[in-house]
Amino acid sequence: MSRPKNIDTDNTRVRLLEVGLSLFAKKGYHGTGMKEIVDTANVPKGSFYNYFKSKEEFGIEIVRWHSADFWKKWHDIMDANSSNPLQALKDSFEVMLDKHFDCAVNTFSVVAHIAAEICESSPECRISMKVLFENMRDNLANHIRQAQELDLARRDVDANELASIFWDAWAGSILRMKMENRVDAITQCVSIFFDRFLKQ
Repeated sequence: MSRPKNIDTDNTRVRLLEVGLSLFAKKGYHGTGMKEIVDTANVPKGSFYNYFKSKEEFGIEIVRWHSADFWKKWHDIMDANSSNPLQALKDSFEVMLDKHFDCAVNTFSVVAHIAAEICESSPECRISMKVLFENMRDNLANHIRQAQELDLARRDVDANELASIFWDAWAGSILRMKMENRVDAITQCVSIFFDRFLKQ
């Protein structure tokens, strides 16, 4: 018995996104060819364009798809410790880090790597990434603000500014991690920010 068409379509699209994410992580956006993507996903090349207009759109959709999955997991962790927003924030990042420790460094934060390769040449990607990171910053700022209201975090710096500082430090840590080929920079960033910088 054949599966309903909409289920097959969804599965094919997700398979392409999963393969694209994996290949871009290993070889980069520019280092991965369309033939390799469709061959690895076992999807006819012509069928690829039923889901994505171009490789550029495909890269942008990978960013959106992977980020949506990340935020769902992030919120699940946050909800588990809603009484202490500062500790919940730290726990959420530590859990996410633990999930990546078994991965090669080049697969860590692959979305940031994809964005770095195509943002300059793709206005659509640049706009998408700008919205994505603004949402991340605002989400982080909301939880920091809750911690400030409970006297759990420093109040001499605005929550939005603290969130921006963290995301800038996080992005720099990803770059340093890539250069040094180890995760120390990321773990140090989280530890210093939550254990020292945010404390009262």
